[in-house]
Amino acid sequence: MSNDPFAPAWKKQVSTETEGVNPQPEPEIRSEQPVKPAQKFISWEESSAPMTNKPQSKQKTNWWRKLSPKKRKIILGLSVFLLVILGILAVGGLIGYGAYVQAQEVKAELQQAATEGKAAYASFKTQNLPETKVHLQNAKQRIESGQSALSAMKWTKGLPVVGKYYTDGEAGLKAGVSGVEAGILVIEAIEPHADVLGFTGEGTFTGGTTEDRIGLMLETLQQITPQLDAITVKVEEMNGYIAEIDENDYPEELSGYPVKSYIKQLHGAGETAKVALTDARPVIEQLPAIAGADGRKKYLVIFQNDNELRPTGGFMTAYAVVFIENGKVTPEKSDDIYELDKKFKKKPAIPEILGKYLTTESKWNLRDMNIDPNFASSMENFYEYYQQVPGEPNNIDGIIAVDTNLLSKIVEILGPIEIPGYGTFSSEIDPKCDCPQIILALSEIIDRPTPYHRVDRKGILAPMMQSIIQKTYATSRDKWPLLADLLWKSIEGRHAQFYFLDQDMQNAALSINAAGIIPQVQPDQDYLTIIDANLGGAKSNLFVDISGVQTVESIADGKVTKQVEMTYRNTHAASNCNLEAGLLCLNANLNNWTRWYVPKGVEVKDLVGFENGYTIDDSHEGYDVIEGFFKLAPMGQAKVRATYTVPFTGTEYALRMQKQAGTDPISFELITPDGQTEFVLDKDITVKLP
Repeated sequence: MSNDPFAPAWKKQVSTETEGVNPQPEPEIRSEQPVKPAQKFISWEESSAPMTNKPQSKQKTNWWRKLSPKKRKIILGLSVFLLVILGILAVGGLIGYGAYVQAQEVKAELQQAATEGKAAYASFKTQNLPETKVHLQNAKQRIESGQSALSAMKWTKGLPVVGKYYTDGEAGLKAGVSGVEAGILVIEAIEPHADVLGFTGEGTFTGGTTEDRIGLMLETLQQITPQLDAITVKVEEMNGYIAEIDENDYPEELSGYPVKSYIKQLHGAGETAKVALTDARPVIEQLPAIAGADGRKKYLVIFQNDNELRPTGGFMTAYAVVFIENGKVTPEKSDDIYELDKKFKKKPAIPEILGKYLTTESKWNLRDMNIDPNFASSMENFYEYYQQVPGEPNNIDGIIAVDTNLLSKIVEILGPIEIPGYGTFSSEIDPKCDCPQIILALSEIIDRPTPYHRVDRKGILAPMMQSIIQKTYATSRDKWPLLADLLWKSIEGRHAQFYFLDQDMQNAALSINAAGIIPQVQPDQDYLTIIDANLGGAKSNLFVDISGVQTVESIADGKVTKQVEMTYRNTHAASNCNLEAGLLCLNANLNNWTRWYVPKGVEVKDLVGFENGYTIDDSHEGYDVIEGFFKLAPMGQAKVRATYTVPFTGTEYALRMQKQAGTDPISFELITPDGQTEFVLDKDITVKLP
């Protein structure tokens, strides 16, 4: 018998002499057709021998028989392998379908969680704490349901590639739970005091004056502070899970979804929450002390006229001293800044850089001491000399600067205010200046020349503040969120700035960027801050529009080469500034002292637009300053254009810009080798191309 394991059954009946087995009789064949003589069965070995008794064309052939045993084994092995693969694919298809179903369930739960999250945010914006809490709890339940659905796919954890996605999904859902739990803790912290803080919800406040409410609000903040630790733990827990997800493991897009962008947003949201909590904590902890909850505080309030722009936000035109105790504000006095300077006898020499452009002065007046755009630095200098003025309140706890933008916005929310002895002021636009009526009216009172000496012409500040405070106390509770939002936006836009002598209070101001600081430039970012100063005396900035274009020409060898072009346009006709005419001189030539703060190590290749050229001040730590001067006439236009190179160590281009205090928003176009974008500089901002 053949030893071929793959031989067909019929072959096993064939005998050979060497095997010593008698041949079996051939089977009987019955057929209605004539029976042909039976042919002898031959083995596949014999079929390879030449056949001479019949023509070759009539010989039966069999491709399988013709193959060698080795080849037949290979083919059979491949066939078995293919069958196994097909089986695996079939089973895998069933498993894959199950995974798809589970993935769809996870997706559906997360979509519901996102819907609940949006509803929670909307409820919080309307100050409805109970609804906010319910939506957050629903969102948590949905995410936990998503976790359960995802756990059914745990078997994929050990698979290549897919396992990584499962692990990231697990981390993302855990981050979601921690984030929602942090939100619930925030709601539970303020829920017992909801009505005091202006929210809808249960509470203990039953009545009393607005001053009583403010006092209770300060007490509430003190009670909330200890709960910040638990909230911080949850936020850090959330960020820990988010940190496990690497955006570089994902494609830019998958099934129409910008996956990589979503993960970047997730990292950004986590970092924003962390920064917000880090920044808010010092304010929450220090605000009661700042507002006099622990004892009366005394502040110097400076009114800066941003229509006559100066580095910290405007010309310091008037000042007031106020007391605040348990949230209640009481003005002590207010006066004209010129009256303060009259009593300032020991004036130092004017700084050389300021004297170069302010040629009418040889001594340094208090009104011109805000030349450093760092508000804290200017106020430190100002307060040092202010204490030398006889008869002025000393031992103050801090200095607060506000400008006309904040003033007009407050009146817009509160409505017209009545100031005894001065009249009614509103936020309605006056066509004479295309500005709020209160701004024009204050300019008339403070700046219009008269043939006689007007006593205490800027003494309006104290009664104006008193009127605003009284109207704020009397306003309906629904306007409080608007006032709080205005204060926050004014801090972001640098229309309100704070300098405290107590370091803890100052740190609180620094944490929310309320201290007007220009920090050191980071080496992995491009940086530009433009500081203008109106040294002409008129209120020309009221009529000046500014725009800019920044073109990054190259990023190579650790440097950025760029061109910056700033355009200034005065859109109104000149005022009659003849003093003898006795008219209000608002719009005249703008004598503009300009400084560009850029990364340290700047190399200027070309600069046009400044009169008498430019200088570079490299005496600062962390940045250099390009400085110059130009004039802008009413109905005129001025351009300053510079091409320069600065060090840059970043892997992706990013531009950091800080807004000058007191300025209106400025439109910019940024052009880089990777594309272009437009943005508005209405607060400090970091710009990256999509």
